[in-house]
Amino acid sequence: MNVTLDLLGGQHQDVLIRLDEVERALGNGETSGLAGFASYLTREVAHHFEVEEQALFPLLAGHIGSEQGPLAVMNAEHASFRELLRQLGDDLDSGRPRQAQQYAREIVDLLRGHIAKEDQVLFPMAARLLSPEEL
Repeated sequence: MNVTLDLLGGQHQDVLIRLDEVERALGNGETSGLAGFASYLTREVAHHFEVEEQALFPLLAGHIGSEQGPLAVMNAEHASFRELLRQLGDDLDSGRPRQAQQYAREIVDLLRGHIAKEDQVLFPMAARLLSPEEL
């Protein structure tokens, strides 16, 4: 595709590896790593979303709009992620590991689907529509 989209896609691969690790731990009933997972999500995934929202999405919006379609879906999922992450943090801070596990599972599911949409739809669309300068 191009360097920018390849970088974002590479970050997706890193996230997917982390999601697999967390899902295995959750399947074994482990909760000790959830605080580290929440920290990772805040540091890496939230930052990744900010880059998309501040750089990629506005450029694409100039070509396809953002009120409906792929960008509306991506922005809605970013908002859902932030809310789930907030709830995960609240439950971890309040000592509610069962609820935290549920939010972690929801985040895993959300991010897997989100990454698939970006990798299979949004990034190829960006590669087709955006000029080399925009990319």
